[in-house]
Amino acid sequence: MMSSVPTMDLRYFEPSEQLTGNSSALRTANRQNGNYHGDCSLPNNTGAGVPEDQNTNLWITGLPANITIHELLAAITHTGRVRSTVINQPTGIITTAAASISFFNREDAERLYLKIMRGRILLRGQFPLVQWNRNRVGESAVPPYASRVLLIAGNPEIVNQTFLNDFFAKKFVYELDQVIDHGTVPGFGGPISRLEYRFGSWRSQASSARLALILELKGFLLVQYGPDPCAE
Repeated sequence: MMSSVPTMDLRYFEPSEQLTGNSSALRTANRQNGNYHGDCSLPNNTGAGVPEDQNTNLWITGLPANITIHELLAAITHTGRVRSTVINQPTGIITTAAASISFFNREDAERLYLKIMRGRILLRGQFPLVQWNRNRVGESAVPPYASRVLLIAGNPEIVNQTFLNDFFAKKFVYELDQVIDHGTVPGFGGPISRLEYRFGSWRSQASSARLALILELKGFLLVQYGPDPCAE
C-alpha cells in the first residue's frame, strides 16, 4: 500500500449530477469517458417500458414520521438485495413517512410485498401499507454480487470514517444504513483497516463509491461488494 495520503483534489471520478446540479447534456460524454455513474433517464431507472409484472419497485406508506434508513432496512431482512431506498418525509397534512424500495429482481420485491400485506412487518407498533410503485423499475442487468454494501480494506489513514465520509460527500449524494468497523489487522506494508459500508442504495451510492475508490485511491485500499443483510 502507498504511504502518502492523497488529497481531495483528485478528479478522475467526476461528481454526480445530483450533487453538482449539472445539466443532463453531459450524460453522453460521461458515458464515453468512463465517468458515468448512473443515468436516471434510462428506461430501467424511470420505468418507461417496464411491464407491470416485472416491476421491482415498491411504494410503502404509513411509516413513522422520523424513520431512518437504518431502521427501515433492519425491518426487511430475509427479503433480498436492495437496489435503492428513498424515504419521503411527511408533508402538509400527511403525518407519516413513505418509502420507495426497489430490488434487483422481481422475486425479492414480491417477498417483501407479501410480508407487508400479511402484517409481518411492524415498525414502532405500526403496520405499514404497500403497493407496487407507479414509477416502475425493471430487473437490473448487473453481476449477482452487486450490492449496496462495500467491504473496504487498506491504509488506516484512508480507511476510516472521517476520511471516507468526506471523500464520498465530494463525489455524490448518499445515505448510510450503517458503517461497521471490522478492526485492524497486520499487513505486509503495515496495519490494514477494515470497514463495511452499508449504503441505503446500490444505485448511484454503493456503485458510485466503489468506482470512485477504484479510480482515485488505487494502491491505498481494496474494495469489493459485500452481502446485503436484507437478503440474509
